[in-house]
Amino acid sequence: MNNTVLALQSLQQEVSFLAQHSIDEGREQLNDLEIEHLIKMTNNVVMKIKQQTMEIPNEPM
Repeated sequence: MNNTVLALQSLQQEVSFLAQHSIDEGREQLNDLEIEHLIKMTNNVVMKIKQQTMEIPNEPM
């Protein structure tokens, strides 16, 4: 669970950084490389979460 939180925090920080960097440069949109980077990061976070949920044993009902 802690790894999930850390991965999500990292993604959030990266999105914030890239958005602020774009604003600081006077741009209203992210460039293609920035978007590609965020898509890759998002995919990595999703994969980490999926792996962790697969590792959690199902509790009997």
